[in-house]
Amino acid sequence: MNGINHLAVWAAGIVHFMVGAGWYTAFGPAWLAGIGKTEAQVVAEQPNAAIPMVIGFAVAVIIAYTLAWLLPKLGSRSAGSGAASGATLALALIATTLAMNYGFEARPLSLWLINAGYMVVGLALMGGIIGAWRKKA
Repeated sequence: MNGINHLAVWAAGIVHFMVGAGWYTAFGPAWLAGIGKTEAQVVAEQPNAAIPMVIGFAVAVIIAYTLAWLLPKLGSRSAGSGAASGATLALALIATTLAMNYGFEARPLSLWLINAGYMVVGLALMGGIIGAWRKKA
């Protein structure tokens, strides 16, 4: 953890979280349709909206730390290569896992596009931030 730029990691986690807020605001109606629920149903099932927000932010920071550890091992030492690595990892690991699960759950393609798309864009941004924001030696 000595070579990790913790400030870059936390900035990347915050950016990812903020992109998610905008993403699910923009795609909210389609996302609700994809999960087959109304906004009222979601609120009734999770009356404390802080819980998924805290979990979402914690996950973003964990992913950012993982990228900060992994990107140098992949040779990603710039914004462009960091973004490409982040997007590739999201496509290869997250989007494919969601596709497998959604296939068995008979979830719509639109839901996969929304959820997987967010992770691809989010990890690309995180990788770009972490790749560009090098820790001073």
